[in-house]
Amino acid sequence: MHLPSVDSTNTYAKSLIAKSSPIDGTVILADEQFAGRGQSGNVWQSEAGKNLTFSIIYQTSFLLATEQFYLNMAVSLGIWSMVNSQLSIEKNKELTTHDSRFTTKIKWPNDIYVNNQKIAGILIENTISGMHLKHSVIGVGLNVNQEQFPYGINATSLKEELLVQSDLSVVLNDLLVAIEKYFLLLKERKFERLKTEYIESLYRYNEVSAFAKNGISFDGKIIGVDALGNLQIETENGILPFGFKEISFVI
Repeated sequence: MHLPSVDSTNTYAKSLIAKSSPIDGTVILADEQFAGRGQSGNVWQSEAGKNLTFSIIYQTSFLLATEQFYLNMAVSLGIWSMVNSQLSIEKNKELTTHDSRFTTKIKWPNDIYVNNQKIAGILIENTISGMHLKHSVIGVGLNVNQEQFPYGINATSLKEELLVQSDLSVVLNDLLVAIEKYFLLLKERKFERLKTEYIESLYRYNEVSAFAKNGISFDGKIIGVDALGNLQIETENGILPFGFKEISFVI
């Protein structure tokens, strides 16, 4: 479903679920979101007509509520793999060896980073019925052709990195194919494969880095995530789990 303008594709998708029975895999694409949403009530800012902002409706009753972070892993890996492919030397022969600097990572829990800048974000909203998920709305924002970002926003785009304009419809198709690939692995319950690939793709994985909790900085090393999605960090006090928004990265 292609909408010229909408408040939020996730909000539209949830309204669609409440009023009807959309086909599994339905995509709501908007040229412009005037009230786009990010994680924890944050606003997703995107220049109209320059980027991809869309939501996918999935039926996810095959997952237990306690397994929902594996959905996050699958979607994150799909987007990560597509962006990584777009920026790879093999896909872009015109790039020089200097451009091998591209490093695409998943910043826990689900932002996609190129080097130290955000290129994509994900907002997953699940409906739970009993012990299982029922529906999941996957909101995705990918910066494609935007060249300027608001002051203080640490972001980049495919155009900023590749210095060429991308066809939004082509990028969307490639992105949906990549997400579908990992979603099918999720349906096949390939949890260990998803977890291994996700952890190995994490931003600052296995590197001593600075973090902050309640305004206090500490050093630690990301060594993994647990089944509930908590980040596991090796510190001088041992391996500690941290939930979303409990800590922040010190850039």
